[in-house]
Amino acid sequence: MEGRNSLSDVRQRISLYFDNELDQKDQDDLLQEVNNNPSSSRIFEKEKNFRNFIKENVKRPAVSPDLVQNIRNKVRVK
Repeated sequence: MEGRNSLSDVRQRISLYFDNELDQKDQDDLLQEVNNNPSSSRIFEKEKNFRNFIKENVKRPAVSPDLVQNIRNKVRVK
């Protein structure tokens, strides 16, 4: 199964992992790959660090309750 372990496949599976889109068996397979393959491990750590950086440094603007209510009023079907 050499194709399954190509770097692009590993990157895709890592992305799916962090998006919680892998079933348990695929998660286990990926984590085993990451633990046994230094290239996969580096990709995993880079993606994890990138996602943590985004979470810590990108702030979403607060939305006022009035705006939320205004939108709700406009989308109500009468």
